[in-house]
Amino acid sequence: MKKIGIKSFIFLTAIVLFSNCTQNTCTKNQNRIPLKTGNEYLDIFLGDGDSLITRPQHLGIVNGMASVGIAHHYVGVVEGFWATPYVSSDFYLEPRLFGERIKTDHYTWLPFQTQRIGQVQDIVVTSKTTLIYGMRAGILNLKLKNTGAREKSIPLQLIANNPFTYDASLDFVLRWEFSAPVSRTPVKTKVDQSGVQRVQGDMSVAIGSDMKGLRWEEPTRRFHGEAVLAPGQELTVNVAFSIGQTETALKERATILSNPNQHIEKATNAYISKVENLFDRLPRFYSDNKMLEQFYNRSLSIFITNKAEVPENVLNPHYGTGSVKGGCTCNYLWDFGEVREILHLVDPEAAKAHVIQFLRTDCIDKFYAFYPMTGEPFGAWYAINHEKITGYVYNYVKLTGDTDFLNIEIKDGKTVLDLMMDCALFGNDVNLPVSLIDYAIYGSVNSHLELRRTHLGYEYSHVMPDLNGRRHHTFYKVSELYKLAGKPQPFLMERAEQLKVLLKKELWSPELQWFHFINSKGEKDTRWTIQMYKLFEGNVLDEETKQGLLSHLNEAEFLSAYGFHSMSKKDPGYDQVDIDNGGGGGCPAFPVLISEFLYKDGKATAADDIMSRILWWGQRMPYIGDSQVANEIDYRQDTPLQASIQTGCLAQCIIFGMMGVEVSFDGTITIDPKTSLSKKMELKGLKLRGKTMDVTVDGDLFKVTVDGKTHTSAIGTPVII
Repeated sequence: MKKIGIKSFIFLTAIVLFSNCTQNTCTKNQNRIPLKTGNEYLDIFLGDGDSLITRPQHLGIVNGMASVGIAHHYVGVVEGFWATPYVSSDFYLEPRLFGERIKTDHYTWLPFQTQRIGQVQDIVVTSKTTLIYGMRAGILNLKLKNTGAREKSIPLQLIANNPFTYDASLDFVLRWEFSAPVSRTPVKTKVDQSGVQRVQGDMSVAIGSDMKGLRWEEPTRRFHGEAVLAPGQELTVNVAFSIGQTETALKERATILSNPNQHIEKATNAYISKVENLFDRLPRFYSDNKMLEQFYNRSLSIFITNKAEVPENVLNPHYGTGSVKGGCTCNYLWDFGEVREILHLVDPEAAKAHVIQFLRTDCIDKFYAFYPMTGEPFGAWYAINHEKITGYVYNYVKLTGDTDFLNIEIKDGKTVLDLMMDCALFGNDVNLPVSLIDYAIYGSVNSHLELRRTHLGYEYSHVMPDLNGRRHHTFYKVSELYKLAGKPQPFLMERAEQLKVLLKKELWSPELQWFHFINSKGEKDTRWTIQMYKLFEGNVLDEETKQGLLSHLNEAEFLSAYGFHSMSKKDPGYDQVDIDNGGGGGCPAFPVLISEFLYKDGKATAADDIMSRILWWGQRMPYIGDSQVANEIDYRQDTPLQASIQTGCLAQCIIFGMMGVEVSFDGTITIDPKTSLSKKMELKGLKLRGKTMDVTVDGDLFKVTVDGKTHTSAIGTPVII
């Protein structure tokens, strides 16, 4: 048999594939959704489905009051309906033509809206699913176009039940935790002139359409209709869905169906207004490195998706840890604590309210989160809480100048400032010399990192260097707050310096160039965790320990092509599946916060190296969740937290790390850019302490324009305003 060359093989294969194409399967390059609208605020968070790696089961849209799943592989599918406090987790809509599902050729995503396009036979179907602002409701807009040469009679079905059981349920849920709430109480179906009601007690999910002749068939639990389209003719079908108290749900359904296009337009305008408001508070960032620019922008979308405006919540607005498809809409201090600078620019009043809620509900010493509706705390205790809350208060006062916040009485006669002292002194007896804390005595044996392989002996507990080391910065922050309040407490920094000496003496290993921890047997042990690099914040490390830690930032240990591993690949406890803290990748805030600390410490080369590995996040996901994989372009799948508030720290790192923005308690602002990832950068409209600034970097020079005056300096020489 004669052999053929590789070029001939590829050519012949292409001919075979082309010849086997049908009208249904070879339309991918023809059926597209436009990626530009001409409105910069509408386009800035737009996601192109061809680039996104988010799996269908993890994709959703939100509007501040509700979230639905929008499995992107089929046109028009809506799955699950979460609208605090109402849940219909098996809610489902799916259009079918000629009895077939409509496979998606292309889709786009916006926080409140998704569009999909596909084709069955000669009928091109475009769907636009939109959640309506101010309502627990949405609309599925379907446009059918006959692209064939003949008139078509088109049978249309609209499945409106769980596709596996054909049942539906609805519940009122008071406590929204880490997992998305699941409804279990069956509904009764009530048919009316506009569609159907799925009734449970005094609650309903109302579904209706404006398509003439659409009828409900109870035995099969779906709508049926038929349309006849001439060649080139189009038909628009709108399906409204709403959830809540029956009277409200029916009213909202009727309101939407009275003028569907107007409500889609109103929702779009409301969304644009929210994005404009966000960028009125935050600077726009421009860069000749477009991946870096998109990284910044994608980070900020979290302040749209995770901002709940629900009157039943104890805080309104409520910035949830998660948002999409009801996942983790509670508030974890760990995640909330990561946006401790940027949220004070976005929404300082809300940030302050959240801090007060944490302090009033024992979330600092006993729990890790609070419920959005009741404000009650729940969960175990995270030993990191003290560092998170003191960081929040410290940065809030620095960035806003609101020193009165420190005097607000929280509980038991104690003010915010008093409680900051309690945080600093946790585990301390001020009558004794400073000591390293064994955190396990507080019930925190494994809740710090929650490693999955602890049962195999790979523990990280008891006397942990990262937690003990960060106490140094907590002492510093609280000391600075007391000085600002006119109540200096010099003993805090005395203890901080004693702790610095003790930490190195007891736990640093010159041979390993790493810190030991003391395990449950009282022995020195080693766990190579990313958490150690957070010690670059503050002044607890000396140059020897800094260089020692940095020596392990290599591809044999912590780094891979697509990220920063939460545990060294050389650690015997490394677990590829344990993405967040056990090795396979890490929480998105980890590499970004560490990079910010490195920039501030003058270690820009190391920071740039880390950041360059994760810039793909901005292009490949509509929102960034619990954890990202470091050795592949992927994310953690086994979590409901697919849109995490902590990802706001990506933009935070660019502002306060790369661009070197620093604010002092006296209102002095220092600008000191430092990065090799971009030669041309601009922060436009940076608002701090009553000033509005533009910062422009061009090669080896940068300019700061404020109050009509421009200051020019060389990179490496800060500008002080």
